[in-house]
Amino acid sequence: MSAITAAPQNAASILDNMLSPECIQNPYPVYKQLRELGLVYGLRDFPPGTVPGVDTPFPAWVVTRYEDVDFVLKNADLFSSEDPMQANSSAPSLMLVNHDRPRHTALRNLAKAAFTPKRIHDDIVDRLRADVQKIVQDCQGETVDFMERVAGVIPALVMTYLFGLPREDYKKLVNWANAFMVSSDFTPEQRLACNEELFHYFVNKVELRNQAINNGESGPDDLMSAFIRAECDGDVLTKDEVVLFCITLVVAGAETTTYFLGNLMGVLLEDAEWFDRLKEDRTLIRPFMEECLRRDGPPQRLFRVVKQDCEINGQPIKAGDWIAFFMAAANHDESMFPEPEKFIINRSNISRHLTFGRGIHHCLGAPLARVEAEIMLNTLFDSCVGLGGSLSESRRQSGGLLAYGFASLPVRLLAEGQA
Repeated sequence: MSAITAAPQNAASILDNMLSPECIQNPYPVYKQLRELGLVYGLRDFPPGTVPGVDTPFPAWVVTRYEDVDFVLKNADLFSSEDPMQANSSAPSLMLVNHDRPRHTALRNLAKAAFTPKRIHDDIVDRLRADVQKIVQDCQGETVDFMERVAGVIPALVMTYLFGLPREDYKKLVNWANAFMVSSDFTPEQRLACNEELFHYFVNKVELRNQAINNGESGPDDLMSAFIRAECDGDVLTKDEVVLFCITLVVAGAETTTYFLGNLMGVLLEDAEWFDRLKEDRTLIRPFMEECLRRDGPPQRLFRVVKQDCEINGQPIKAGDWIAFFMAAANHDESMFPEPEKFIINRSNISRHLTFGRGIHHCLGAPLARVEAEIMLNTLFDSCVGLGGSLSESRRQSGGLLAYGFASLPVRLLAEGQA
């Protein structure tokens, strides 16, 4: 462990406050204070899959400045993703997220062989458009919780398409993903039970699919079958790795994308002019989405373990030290994004936001999240003439600092003739 100099008293109080419900619901003022201080040591927080109240977090360096977060992301051989806390937890380990090279490279190549543009776009978009249209139409004319009725449904339904799962199982996937990602209110017992149910669900599904393939049955050409059949340079996935890939995509894709869809609606409610502008000019949808990912991106932070002695912006860090780096704080760094709290589309450097990571760990599911968001927004603009509701009636999640998003977002989706 590094020889840690005592943190300034105000830094210690900031870290003590970081896991409070108030900070989780609006962490950006705290991130600004931390960027001004540089690296600060002592945050104890929980990676995905761990269980607060059961697992014990390690103290970590907090990295919040853009150049420092970018340095950590770019140097995967210096900062390990093999998370010992998550590995020692009772929850299943995440594929790719918790692997280093060379195994990470092999796993990512196998995943890319299965995760083709055809499979994650062409094969699902028509089905998704039809489902989203029905979801929106069913919500019109009454005040609904957008998170429960729309944002929380779309990503989970997509997971059922991708893996060939029963449609009605989407509700289970939502619950399991929320428990795993440590950003919703669950008791330790509930989290443990959900993690176990999630694991055994996919063990059973993968076993049945694997048997069918081995018996020569012509099954669906979905992502689960593709993972089982994937081959790259003679390498294949083990049965356990297929299970963990399925779990990784469900827990990372369902919850994070849910918050992304909700945050998009949040911006539309924040400034009513956006609805009319985007409805009139659909070319603005993509830059609108990217600015939302920058300013209100759900993923807040990830952890790394230092593999060898190094420095981050002049601060000595020792091998074995724990790093918590905040992509969301980097996305609000004034030195990279002027006036970061303002929602400004078509920023010249918007492609440099770090919401989906960078380098070898850039999120494999980022294109899928964008497809879901674009279909949702286009459907809203096609089916609705306006929105009713106020952000003052909404509530941000306060279960954990892993994600920024709404727990509840009341809204009225107005059809022609409705007020």
